[in-house]
Amino acid sequence: MNNLLPGVKLALYMLHEGVSEQVMSIGRRLFNNNRSEIHFVDVSEWMERYNPVFFEAASRSSVYRLAIPTFFASFPRIAYVNDDVLLRACPSLLYYSIPNHVLLGATRDLLLIPAQTNGFQLPQAIAGGPPLIDYHRGALGVLDSDNYFQDGVLVFNTARISSAQAEECGQLASTLFWMNEQDILNRIFYGHVHFIHQNWNVCWGPGCVEASETLPAEWKKIYDEGLANPFAIHFTGRPKPWTGWDGPYTDDFRRLINEILKHFP
Repeated sequence: MNNLLPGVKLALYMLHEGVSEQVMSIGRRLFNNNRSEIHFVDVSEWMERYNPVFFEAASRSSVYRLAIPTFFASFPRIAYVNDDVLLRACPSLLYYSIPNHVLLGATRDLLLIPAQTNGFQLPQAIAGGPPLIDYHRGALGVLDSDNYFQDGVLVFNTARISSAQAEECGQLASTLFWMNEQDILNRIFYGHVHFIHQNWNVCWGPGCVEASETLPAEWKKIYDEGLANPFAIHFTGRPKPWTGWDGPYTDDFRRLINEILKHFP
């Protein structure tokens, strides 16, 4: 809200399973005004229908984004922001960041690029522990691992996504993948993605500095430029800023959370 450009009105949709009426009431007091509105979308039936059970690399709520093509099929476009992302630019710029012919807007998963060549192998429980590139090609159909995308910030061109693709998002939700819903989205939408400005999803958290130091020079330059002036900071990994992790932009996140918490009893 603090970053809205003049003339922009924001419609927020919170995906949830059983959020209380008290929380929804507070959300409406915070966000229903002349510049924004908030709606609460219960995905409980969708989750029950597809029954995702594998959460090794993710939380239950991370699967909700797979329901977006189903719940918002009548919308022309949806910008998705994960709950551990701090926006520092107007979301309207994100909304309009992709051309009409693509299905999805996303950023590359830069910090995963070194794993292509450093001998990293997946856990044995995932397809027998193959090297990353083999897993991307064999399990996901991602032929170029440089174009594997991170899904903390996405733009769904819902008007272009077919009902079959929306259904596939659900059907695969109960299948074991290494990166859970992120792998599923890469499998379904690879080749139909527009790579938005990398600053829209700057991954930052424990281990990110070390991972960035092993990036090839051209990718390292892009990552460093993003971290210096991010449009959105994605606090990946554990712990999070709200559980004690400190680093650039964590004070901004805590300050924002504290302002919101003042509205809760």
